[in-house]
Amino acid sequence: MGLRRRLLYVTNFGDNTVEIYNITNPTSPVRIGEFGAADLSDPIDAAITGTTLYVTNFADNNTVEIYDISNPTAPVRVGEFGAADLMLPSGLAITGTTLYVTSQDNNTVEIYNISDPNAPVRVGEFGEGDIFVPGGLVITGTTLYVSNSGDDTVEIYNISNPTVPVREGQFNSGNLDGPFALAIRGTTLYVSNTGNDTVEIYDITNLTAPVRVGEFNANDVFGLEITDSTLYVATSLANTVQIYDISNPTDPVPVGQLNAGNLNRPSGMAIFMTV
Repeated sequence: MGLRRRLLYVTNFGDNTVEIYNITNPTSPVRIGEFGAADLSDPIDAAITGTTLYVTNFADNNTVEIYDISNPTAPVRVGEFGAADLMLPSGLAITGTTLYVTSQDNNTVEIYNISDPNAPVRVGEFGEGDIFVPGGLVITGTTLYVSNSGDDTVEIYNISNPTVPVREGQFNSGNLDGPFALAIRGTTLYVSNTGNDTVEIYDITNLTAPVRVGEFNANDVFGLEITDSTLYVATSLANTVQIYDISNPTDPVPVGQLNAGNLNRPSGMAIFMTV
């Protein structure tokens, strides 16, 4: 069997497109193309289930775009959803047939059933009273973390019942400053600090009591994405994605970057593995 190809999708907030890179060699990405110019409005995050790609439209129409990526280098738009429910949608996370979307202006997370991935059905929301300008989301097992960029915290929810999340607490330890993106490798959680251009590192061996174990610097840090032992960090104003080796998860080592003049305020990312 040949090597499986991996593709990285990067949302370009600045020019309303999504870039596609081949990251089969994770430290030497090769640009394949872009899409979405006719559909997207300030795209800020992306998530994948099966051969369906979701991209949040942060501004203007407050929707999530849906693309068929059966041909992953030539995505086909199949629709959008959320116009009646979302206000400044940003982060996305998927568990099974449930999709979570942060709604910044509502200070909530919207819940959608995606049994039919091309026709999401809203089934509820949560977080009112606990969440303040939610940004990113990440899931490990039955635990969901939600970044609060408005009060510099991360909320923790138990999603054993994915449509009825139960709040279990929050954390920050005074180290977060405009947290947005979240990413997990094993028992290590990374949180991007948009306010001070760092990425915080937490040990989440105890999922409800994360312990800060360090930080590292990045230039205008925003989105995060991980594949195996490689961490991608979108540095929005620098128009690059920084690449780190996280073989030692608490000591990321810079190993390169991608831009090639094609990125314009990169923000969110998603990885798709082909056969």
